[in-house]
Amino acid sequence: MKHSFLAASAAAFVLAGSQVLAADLPTRAPVYKAQPAYFSWSGFYIGANAGWGWNDDDGAPFCINPGGVLNGNGCRTTNVPGAQIRSDGGFVGGQIGYNVQNGMFVWGVEADFQGADIKDSISIAGPFATVGGGAAGGTRFDASHSMDWFGTVRARLGVAYDRAVIYATGGLIYGRVEVSQNTVFPATQYASTLETTRTGWTAGGGIEFAFAPNWSGKLEALYYDMGSVSTQAIGSPTIDSFIGGKTFDLKGGLVRAGINYRFGWY
Repeated sequence: MKHSFLAASAAAFVLAGSQVLAADLPTRAPVYKAQPAYFSWSGFYIGANAGWGWNDDDGAPFCINPGGVLNGNGCRTTNVPGAQIRSDGGFVGGQIGYNVQNGMFVWGVEADFQGADIKDSISIAGPFATVGGGAAGGTRFDASHSMDWFGTVRARLGVAYDRAVIYATGGLIYGRVEVSQNTVFPATQYASTLETTRTGWTAGGGIEFAFAPNWSGKLEALYYDMGSVSTQAIGSPTIDSFIGGKTFDLKGGLVRAGINYRFGWY
């Protein structure tokens, strides 16, 4: 019994001593691992862009005869080969936008405006077949198309991979278009011109990469469709009650490169 008491007392003494020694040892500060910097696409930006655009016209010439029949008997410009215009040219402009990033997803809005030189013209030699038979007529068919400025207002939705974002975009396009047509005969011609501001839709996608803390560059491709327009005229100076005209399709593509400066980006 006496030996058991002595053993218990010794164990308690050793335990108390170890606790006192532990309390006297210096405490080591906790070590925190440095977290990587978070890169964000959120915020306002402005920039500039330049690119190349084209218009794919599938519209055809038409004629209205004195009886009011579209492409009726006596018309001679309904089968003009190669009467479609494939305009193309460069453009340059600027953009402004705002992004919000939520996890990997980046969404926002962007508006841009460009001066453009997208144009072409054609001149096709006749004669052209007459509807209903009879003598062929028509010595020349001329037409032209040009778009000298346009702008877009679009939504953007993308997926970010740190300093790169791949996005889809779509919205409104508007632009200034001028078209003309003229069928020339020995005694008369049917010349008309139309200038109009058109609206439509556009959609596409692109990729953007941040190459500096506040700077990024992008490549983008868009398809656009602003419907179609027609222009027509009665014969002059000899009035023969026929009307000559052409329909122009206003649709095509835009490819551009751009650079953006972002405010409070990183």
